[in-house]
Amino acid sequence: MKKGRSKKKRQTLLLLILIMLVLVAACTVWLLHRGRAEKPVSEEPVPEAAEDQISEEEAAAAEAAAKQEAEDAAIASHVYSHRGSAGPEEHTFKAYDAAIAAGSRYIEQDVVMSSDGVLYVSHDLNAVTMTGYNGMYEYISSETVDELRTEAGNKILRLSEVFDKYGKDINYVIELKDNSDKCLLAFEKLVDDYGLADKIIVQSMKASTLEILDKKYPDMPKLFVCWNQGDFNYVVDEPYVDIISVRADVETGIFTESNCEAAHDAGKKFGVWTIDTEDEIKKAIDMGVDNYFTNDTALALKIERDYGLKVRGNGGASEEE
Repeated sequence: MKKGRSKKKRQTLLLLILIMLVLVAACTVWLLHRGRAEKPVSEEPVPEAAEDQISEEEAAAAEAAAKQEAEDAAIASHVYSHRGSAGPEEHTFKAYDAAIAAGSRYIEQDVVMSSDGVLYVSHDLNAVTMTGYNGMYEYISSETVDELRTEAGNKILRLSEVFDKYGKDINYVIELKDNSDKCLLAFEKLVDDYGLADKIIVQSMKASTLEILDKKYPDMPKLFVCWNQGDFNYVVDEPYVDIISVRADVETGIFTESNCEAAHDAGKKFGVWTIDTEDEIKKAIDMGVDNYFTNDTALALKIERDYGLKVRGNGGASEEE
């Protein structure tokens, strides 16, 4: 009997020792885990002050870039590159590229149409001025026009080729030389096909053309090419005209401060064509002209930056931006 009790006590004691060993092991594991959790990460952390400094520098650089972009856009909004640049290279990629390289964002295209309905970029309705070929574009097939070359050896660009090259990278200031219904429909189709309605300022010497286009493109700025005071007085209150651009020469007598004020009073922009000298450009800036056509984009943009910013204040951004 005593033997049985003694054996039972030893078993109990061994069980207690085993339990204690398990508890000790558990405590050891817990202490080791806690020690690892509290141990600092071995990788060197980036100082918080340095992180803040980098962030502030990046934010300042982004703000400065945005401010510069806004200023450049405001300055460029006043300058329309006339035919890219008039002369032997007018209405060529070479002329357009040179104007863009100088900082232009607004390039003019004069648009005519061939007998089979293809739109081309040419200043005159007759091909003779650019190519020496005496014929009205409306009676010349696109096959023939594509073969014509200027004195400088340039081809006559299709408007679609211009759209293909520049897409939405520039703003197009398009004058419809041909105001026929056929040409208007071809223009509308091309604009819609390329999705460029928001990148075009359309211009015409016929107010009725702008009125028609206003129905389809109410948000597309419409510029009336004005030759005399009578036409100015006619369109100044017309809602479908957004910009009145007047001829600069003295003979017409319409490049005046009073006409500029009248246009502004009517809620319109006032422009002028074509001015190329420093005196002419400064006169336009002093008068408060909103935009002007020039053959010397580089000179105009330099004057706008050096002189126009002081006169206009913030660069005088216009609604076409």
